[in-house]
Parts: sequence; C-alpha cells; structure tokens
Amino acid sequence: MNIKNISIVLTVLLVFIAAMVLMQKGNYVDQATEHYNKTTEASFKGGKKILEYVNNSVDVNKLVWAMACEAIQTVKTSQDMAKLESKYFPTTKGSNSIANKTRRFEATSAYFIVSSFDKVDVDKKTDLKTLSGLNSIDVNALMGEATVAQEEPEGEEEEEFEE
Repeated sequence: MNIKNISIVLTVLLVFIAAMVLMQKGNYVDQATEHYNKTTEASFKGGKKILEYVNNSVDVNKLVWAMACEAIQTVKTSQDMAKLESKYFPTTKGSNSIANKTRRFEATSAYFIVSSFDKVDVDKKTDLKTLSGLNSIDVNALMGEATVAQEEPEGEEEEEFEE
C-alpha cells in the first residue's frame, strides 16, 4: 500500500469516527436533558407538596387561634363551645370530659385546645350533663409548647354533641 491509499483510508476513518462522536454527543445531550427534566420535575413536585402541607398547617393554626379567641369572648358552656367548633371546623367534633371538667378539641393531632370549665350542669328532663362557666383555654399546643396530651382516666365517658 502506498501512502496515498493509507491517507485516504485514515481520512475516511477519521470522518467516520468524527460522525460517530457527533452522533453520540447528540444522544448524550438528549439523555442528559431527559434526566434533568425528570429530576427537576420530581423535585418541583416534592417542593410543591411541602408548600401545600405548610400552607394547610398555617391555615389550620390560624383557624384554631381564631376559634380560641372567639371562645374566650363568647363561650359560657360546653354547648356554646361545640357550636363554635362546628362553625370553624364542620367535620371535626370536640369531646367533653365530665370528670375533668374539660372539653378537648383537636383540629389535627398537633393543633388542639383544651377548655376548662367551673362546674357540671345536669338537665333534669334529659339527664344530659353539660359543662358551664368557662375558666380558661389551654393553647400551649398552638404556641409549640405541647405537653403530653391530657389523658382521660380509663372508664370515663366522653360525650360528643351534635349541633
């Protein structure tokens, strides 16, 4: 073989290799773009979900604070509190503890308030027990100082009111 043939073969081989490299480069760019789109889309969706959870949590906290503030001003009995709870959270009900003279309302497990009352009133006709004389509302959970939830002694009755 002479030098002319070798140089033609090498030139053709070089052009072939260059074409192959450029084709592969395009494929790598497509793969990288596809991977980038998948990962950023997943990250965006995850970030969006986190923002939804945070916004929902803020909304619940805001509503429970509003309910607690209105309760301090207007509530006299546990039935008044039940009506107020259904105004702010129609699907969630609180529960009375007649033994502890408290009413507990949990919007979520992290956002709850406990209302303390002075006495237990009994309706003579229906024998229904209600709490009256609002003492205080414990909002420690709303301030991030939640202690262990007040547990009811076993065997105690919890009464729920439907208004």
